[in-house]
Amino acid sequence: MIGILIKNNEKALFTGLPKETEKLEKQLAGIGLNVPLQEVNLSNHNDIGYELEIYAQSQIDMEVASRIILHDNIGQLNDLMLYISQGDSDKMYDRICESHAETISDLYSELTTPPEIETTDKLVIRTTMNYKANFYEPADCIVEKAIAIPHEEYSALINITDNCYDFIADNQECMYYDKDNNSHCLLIYDEESGDGILINADGCNFPKYSAFIPHAKEMIEQHDLELSGLKAIKAPITESEKKLLDTISRVADRIATFAHLGHKDFTIEDMLKELDCSLDDVHDMLLNAIAQKVRNLDGISSVEVSNLSIPLQPEITVTTEETEEQTADEELSGLSL
Repeated sequence: MIGILIKNNEKALFTGLPKETEKLEKQLAGIGLNVPLQEVNLSNHNDIGYELEIYAQSQIDMEVASRIILHDNIGQLNDLMLYISQGDSDKMYDRICESHAETISDLYSELTTPPEIETTDKLVIRTTMNYKANFYEPADCIVEKAIAIPHEEYSALINITDNCYDFIADNQECMYYDKDNNSHCLLIYDEESGDGILINADGCNFPKYSAFIPHAKEMIEQHDLELSGLKAIKAPITESEKKLLDTISRVADRIATFAHLGHKDFTIEDMLKELDCSLDDVHDMLLNAIAQKVRNLDGISSVEVSNLSIPLQPEITVTTEETEEQTADEELSGLSL
């Protein structure tokens, strides 16, 4: 716990951080500082009108205090100390000592940012794991409102779950249990990563009941599409597409191999020759892939790929299905591209 001594208008406050936001704001109000925590500067200078001293009581405190710079505020320091207090002290101390962060805001961001996962061909699922879970009982949760927030605010939310938040206080009417015991919730999601937290505060200003929802943004967008009558349906890949993509991948791998051997300049035709392929072969793959895609579209009755060895031939000939609404002009045998 890091100590803070603040003197203002002949009143003094000595308190330890971390502390619940509301309690800390009340303590500051008691000495005349009726401002948000983010406006209580940690550095003494002529403009702030009060005196502030920081007391480091442990090695972790000293590491944190050494990173405080001009214009850092008590809100940032409180969030950082709260996050540190929730982890193993020895591991936290090692991470802080190894950090190159020069400010407390950079340190907080570094500590709360999930480590990058090494590239793997295995399935990676981003979720939360419960310790010795007794049971799993899914329940219907109805999203009354979805709110996107900046990445920094989302990081604070998932790491400091007992704080009070304005977006919860301002949307109390969206969170309740109905007569069928369905939970009506807010869905707060990171506008950067798209992950989210489902919240039913149940009358509180903090996330009393919550659940991590991976890919929340995608779920919201898909739901909005379905409400509008549209569906984001991904058509299955065709055999021609697979063949074309495989050729592209093999050419790319070959270029990378030669690049690592010191080569810099390449022509696609030469790379294709190494694979016993040609630009004409790639053109045929592309042509057949497009034809297969067109065949799968609604209202198309036939698609023919012409023999390109015969001159003055169209590459693809497309015929649409006849309907009663067709005009005489639309009843032509087909449309050549």
